[in-house]
Formats: sequence, structure tokens, C-alpha cells
Amino acid sequence: MAIVRCPSCNKSISDKHQQCPHCENNVAELDGEQRQQLAREKRIQKQQMFMNYSFFALFIFLGGFFSLYFLHPEPETPQWYACTAAIAIGCIWYLINRVILVTLKKKK
Repeated sequence: MAIVRCPSCNKSISDKHQQCPHCENNVAELDGEQRQQLAREKRIQKQQMFMNYSFFALFIFLGGFFSLYFLHPEPETPQWYACTAAIAIGCIWYLINRVILVTLKKKK
């Protein structure tokens, strides 16, 4: 008896299970190639999710930057704080997502 990963939910299960107890996916009928294909599809979906997050973070960063640049809010006002917070949050979130994407691509 060995511990394997479910191809759909990626949780640890016994290789003797006919069905995953976590996601109810039928794993007994899958051969090695089908398991690899499901794992590959899951990895691609995860990469796409983090790519979408990074675009959204970039949008927040640019929105704060352009608001600060074109609207010229007075320093120390709520508008100024909102713009600088959007810039900081967008930048940090974007960088975190890019690091996650790089690590996901290196796993293969």
C-alpha cells in the first residue's frame, strides 16, 4: 500500500482507494498517462489563476499611480493616502504573484 496524490484535488490518498474520499473522483479507472494529464491541467489552471491575480494587482498599482499623477491630491489627505496605498498594495501583490508563478513553472 502506497500513498499517492489524487489527480483532481491533489490530496494524499491510498493507492488502494477506488474513489478519492476528499473529492469523490474515481481514481481506480485512471492509468498513469491520464493522471499526468489531469495533474498538468490542474497546474495550468493554477498558473492562469495567478496570472489573472497579477494582472489585477498591476491594474490596482497603475490606477493608484495615475490617480496620484493626474489628480494631484494634496499630501496627507485621504485621497493621497488612498493613492499611495493602492500603489503599495498593487506593487507588493504583483511581486508576490510573480514569485509564485516562477515557482510553479519550475516545478513541472
